[in-house]
Amino acid sequence: MAWDEWEQLKASAAEKESARMQLNQIPADQGGSGTPAGGTGLKHSAAPWNRAATTAKELGVSTGASKTSLTNGHAGMAGGMEGLASLAELKSVLTSWEKRLKAVGDECDALDPALRGVPKTLGGVDTATGAKADSVKTPNGGEAK
Repeated sequence: MAWDEWEQLKASAAEKESARMQLNQIPADQGGSGTPAGGTGLKHSAAPWNRAATTAKELGVSTGASKTSLTNGHAGMAGGMEGLASLAELKSVLTSWEKRLKAVGDECDALDPALRGVPKTLGGVDTATGAKADSVKTPNGGEAK
């Protein structure tokens, strides 16, 4: 598209008073100010992130307890099953489950602090984005005529 054509399109759009742009807001004819009724705009809460972090922590603890229980349950098994072909298979299954449960526990341990850090990060992003949006100059201060 040529530059002149672009300028003509912009001028044409500016002339059409009836065509108004609305982004994420209640239409002005419904008494809206751009904010949902009774609301104060978009916000986030730390509560869901902290609940998820607590769940991850609890899952890590219970996974560790399950791994310990599994290991203790197999203790002394070799003595009673000496010479049976299934002993090697049972040891292989035990080792496999111990590795899996350890991986789950490690992941939960890593998730807990990461999830708890999200609200702080989002708060910084919200502030930075709000400052950028506030710096945009609009005719009539962004209010409809």
